[in-house]
Amino acid sequence: MSAEMYENDTAVYAGQAAWHGLGTVVDEALSPYEALRISGLDWEVEKSGSLAAMRHDGGMSFCSDRVATIRKDTNDILGIVSPDYQIIQNKELFDIAYELGGEVKVETAGSLKNGQQIYVMLKGETFDATNRGDEVCEYLALLNSFDGTLAFGALPTSVRIVCANTLSMALAEGSKKMFRVKHRGNNMAEKLDAMRDALVCYRETGKMFRNTVQKLSTYSWDKNTISKFWLDVYQTLEAPVNPNPTTEKEEDEYKKAVVTLDSWSDTFDEERYIAGTGPWNAANAVTNWLQHRTASRGRKRTAASKAQQNLLGSTQNDSVKVMKMALESV
Repeated sequence: MSAEMYENDTAVYAGQAAWHGLGTVVDEALSPYEALRISGLDWEVEKSGSLAAMRHDGGMSFCSDRVATIRKDTNDILGIVSPDYQIIQNKELFDIAYELGGEVKVETAGSLKNGQQIYVMLKGETFDATNRGDEVCEYLALLNSFDGTLAFGALPTSVRIVCANTLSMALAEGSKKMFRVKHRGNNMAEKLDAMRDALVCYRETGKMFRNTVQKLSTYSWDKNTISKFWLDVYQTLEAPVNPNPTTEKEEDEYKKAVVTLDSWSDTFDEERYIAGTGPWNAANAVTNWLQHRTASRGRKRTAASKAQQNLLGSTQNDSVKVMKMALESV
């Protein structure tokens, strides 16, 4: 079993299987309520009463300032939270999905860690970034957790269909924009209403990203410009590189950089007839590497952990940095 998908985790994927090979694969993206059912996320969570612990003398002690969130279908304890923690049920994510319009479709949906974390990725419009068949599809990921690790959030992202890269769409003036709803307070209904209002702006956010992609795809770079961009990116994401190494450590760092930039060049050349010869293709060569690189400390990343990192972790943050640098270079 993969590291982040446990025995009680389920998922649905439209079109192609996930990296880890788990979950249900369907031919086409689903309506939200179809996805809720087929993904196996149609379960609920409840809060326990005061937590109890057995003392060494055989008696019981009670904790009134912490409660457990419990998955009702499996009785798994998903988290220990404060009594004022407000649960947002899985169905509410799919309900909110309909705020994007009656034709909204779910591309992927699933749970991690036996249901502690939930993701629902909604499929938006597809457009041609370069007028050469380089299709980019706009997505919105709805995220939630029952263990306090994630606020309920709406995260604009983009998947480049040609090589299945996940890129952030939240590039409004160079910064990410994610709408979050904290799981605390008595005004949860008002917060969810605000979330629905925010999603009305989603299509405009998508248009902004589309303009960014199409702007980048209009430029053509020569070999020297591309090499300089990649070196700047590498040193931003990894470490400074001495082109004239004088120590063994510097020599190792230089060799690592050369191998990495060569891999970016290979990806760039494979995509040049579709994605062009400019900053759009150069940036995507890097983000492709980001999503498939081996984890630090020599540990091989599992398919499921890669999926989680791409969606929630450092991979997305680094992808944003790359796109910002591309924009600043034109």
